[in-house]
Amino acid sequence: MKSPKLSYAPLADESDLPAASRLISHAFASPPDKAAEWLRFGGLENVRVVKPARGQPEACLMRIPMGQYFGGRSVPTVGIAGVAVAPESRGQGLALTLMNECIREIARAGVPLSALYASTQSLYRQVGYEQGGHRFSTSIDLASIGIKDRALKVRELTDADDNAVRACHHRFASCFNGPLDRGSYIWKRIRKMREDSYQGFGIDNERGDGLDGYLFLTQPRDPLTGRHDVQLSDFAFLNHYAGRRLLGFLGDYSTMGQKLSFFGSPMHPAVTLLPQQTFDVLKRDYWMIRLVNLKAAIEARGFAQTLDLTFTLDITDELLPENQGRWSVRINQGRASVKREHATVKARGKDRGALRADIRGLAPIYTGLYSATQGSMLGLLGGDADSLAIADAAFAGTTPWMSDMF
Repeated sequence: MKSPKLSYAPLADESDLPAASRLISHAFASPPDKAAEWLRFGGLENVRVVKPARGQPEACLMRIPMGQYFGGRSVPTVGIAGVAVAPESRGQGLALTLMNECIREIARAGVPLSALYASTQSLYRQVGYEQGGHRFSTSIDLASIGIKDRALKVRELTDADDNAVRACHHRFASCFNGPLDRGSYIWKRIRKMREDSYQGFGIDNERGDGLDGYLFLTQPRDPLTGRHDVQLSDFAFLNHYAGRRLLGFLGDYSTMGQKLSFFGSPMHPAVTLLPQQTFDVLKRDYWMIRLVNLKAAIEARGFAQTLDLTFTLDITDELLPENQGRWSVRINQGRASVKREHATVKARGKDRGALRADIRGLAPIYTGLYSATQGSMLGLLGGDADSLAIADAAFAGTTPWMSDMF
């Protein structure tokens, strides 16, 4: 810690909850009672605070256990939310202290990744986070959907369908880079987000033992016109038949409904199924990611089955020195193995060249937001042309995105 007078620790007990709620209230303009409700919703065991030996918490954050899909595999991840500092204590480096200690704690637990949505990118870049992917909103006039195929049956979902919903989400989300492998906190928000409740609808598969697609919707109503919009908290499908049927189902709300909106990629897979390009896309956020355990992060990620290649990383990480140094990465049959290279390798004249980056610069290459060659152009990493080309092939994939906010 920067000061021996401050400690970083889990929220001690309910006695510190009012002080933590006050921090959230001032940071995010939330009423204190709603801030306390949110902290309980996320689990007080996941709240971390910085506080003096005698006194109330002066900074806090929420840790969110989850995973993130890259290369078809779920990589364990700790999400960070609700980073807040008391208004009278700002400008003293407390947020930086809080994040430094949180990342060290995540590293000690062996978790490969951490992700967050940044209100202040400069703070999180100081501790090794960098932009990793997108979150866009898609808006469609319900009357313009124009899909009338009703061959598949849509039914209302109940709590008994939770396992089928999660299995369908896993198969859908793992086809892309970036979507969350949701933990309990995120899953609870699919059905209930603040004051809005969402109802699920799904399509059973032919075997009757799962879902081919589902969505969760709410209908905010315009009190002046009596008309409403349709907003989705989740939208997943495993084949184009189910995807088209769900779009047609949503189109049937156009008798009184106006706009459909949902979150995802700059071009959500659902819009490809529309007969016409009658939709608007708006950038909402870029999420950031940090490789906390370099070796575990690369080995947990999936890669193309056809690859058989080797490259070297030369990494600096001021906060987590265990990530520093030269690493040999071998990718074969969709998996990576990462081994530390001894310093004598270069001295013996066996240096094959390496990609040079600090841990922050590697993040958008890892997610596929940028290729290594593009990252070199942006000053995120360096290397010879051959090393960059090999890394381009290794981390190639679809645009990283997620639909969830946390």
